[in-house]
Amino acid sequence: MQSRLPLSGRAWTPLDALTKELASSSPTVLVRARLAAVRGKGKSAFLVLRQRTETVQAVMFADDETVSKAMVKYASAIPKESIVDVEGVLVPAKEPIASCTQSEVELKVRGVWAISRAAGALPFELVDACRSEAEVAAAAEKGELLAKVEQNVRLDNRALDLRTPASQAIFRVQSAVCQLFRNTLLSLDFQEIHTPKLISGASEGGAAVFS
Repeated sequence: MQSRLPLSGRAWTPLDALTKELASSSPTVLVRARLAAVRGKGKSAFLVLRQRTETVQAVMFADDETVSKAMVKYASAIPKESIVDVEGVLVPAKEPIASCTQSEVELKVRGVWAISRAAGALPFELVDACRSEAEVAAAAEKGELLAKVEQNVRLDNRALDLRTPASQAIFRVQSAVCQLFRNTLLSLDFQEIHTPKLISGASEGGAAVFS
C-alpha cells in the first residue's frame, strides 16, 4: 500500500508495509516519518524512523556511488523529532532489530531530506516520557537514576507528549469505541446529527465562551 500526492506524483510507503516479504525483492521505497533517533559515527549513520507506533531502522554508509561523507554528516545533524523523507532499498536485517517494530527489515539509505526540522533542544526526551513510573522505581531500587518527565512538563509540551505509545494507545481505543457506537446506531437506522456547542456560562475547564 502506498500513499500518493497528486501534485508531486511521488509515492510514500507506510512503515507497516515494510515487511520481510516485500524486502525479498529488494525494492526501492520512499518513506516519510519522524526521526525518532539518530546516531552518526565516522562514515556511517543509523536512523530510527517512526510513524505513530511503527518504527524501522535506516542505515547509511559513505561510499563512492550514492552516499557521500557530506550526506552522512547532514543526516547525523538532523534534530530528533524532525519530519524526514528517506529513500532507500528495503533489505532483510542480518539479525532481528529489537529496538524497532519492523525488526526483520531495514532500509539502506540512498537519500535523505529534512522536510520539517524540529527545535534543536527538545523540552524532554521522548524515551524518558515513554518510561513508566514502575520502571523508574524499579531502577531506583537497583541504584540506577532514570529521568522522569513530570506531569506539568508533559502538559506544557502536549504535542510532544502525545507521541508516546501510551498516548497513542488511548486515542486508538477512543477511536475504536466511537466507531463501534457509530456503526451500531447506524445499523439501527439512527441518524447522526451535530448540535451547536455554544454555552452561556463558563465551562469547568475555564475555556472562553461567547456572550
